[in-house]
Amino acid sequence: MRTATATATGTGTAAGAGRRGDRTLSGLLARLPLFSGLAPEQLGVLAAGSRLSPQRKGEILFHQGDPVRGFFSVLSGQMQLTVSTADGSEKVVEIVAAGESFGEAVVFEGLRYPVTATALVGTELLAVSGEAVLALLDRDPAFARRMLANMAIRLRRLVRDVESYSLRSGVQRVIGFLLHEADADGPAAAPGARECTVLLPARKHVVASRLNLAPETLSRVLRMLAAEGLVSVAGRRIVLHDVPGLAARLAWQ
Repeated sequence: MRTATATATGTGTAAGAGRRGDRTLSGLLARLPLFSGLAPEQLGVLAAGSRLSPQRKGEILFHQGDPVRGFFSVLSGQMQLTVSTADGSEKVVEIVAAGESFGEAVVFEGLRYPVTATALVGTELLAVSGEAVLALLDRDPAFARRMLANMAIRLRRLVRDVESYSLRSGVQRVIGFLLHEADADGPAAAPGARECTVLLPARKHVVASRLNLAPETLSRVLRMLAAEGLVSVAGRRIVLHDVPGLAARLAWQ
């Protein structure tokens, strides 16, 4: 399972570590990577334009094309971001985990959301108004740099995904995803480890859409890798029996 990683919005930090029990908006903001290190008065500006937004499993936070009203940080749970095609089908473009945020870039544009955001499980969000963020950007160059760095990381991930979809086979996409999840889980895949376990961050049909694969293609690839002794699959739990072998398979597939 992917933890809050630098892939999208930075990892958890020590900022606010002494305030783990602080459930005020300022306290919650202080624990988020994007806002770590801000002075109390700066956090106050953001808190004035923030609110908690609990989401039930399957609840839609906003639809593609809805007017922008701010961006969101995931305190717990998972959000799925999808785009709709002309034929009515949906494509998962991102799974946002706890500690990550989404919707920052469109705050600057100020128009409409380019995706639909849906809760994959019961999720608690911290909604931050665009006006509060823009006000702080005008006052704090360091915060502006952090926002730009955050969006640059997301852009790199988007470019990597496009490259994967365009140049990699279905088998390579699945192997690459499994190895990325293992790497993101840290201790579960210690350097040099030959075997580790990953937990898919969502149900298989969601992961398949994220990889731009049909669900049956994902299942077929996992069965093939299991037949070769490279993995074992039990629902969303996947044991990688030969991490170096999978990496080699990724390189030559």
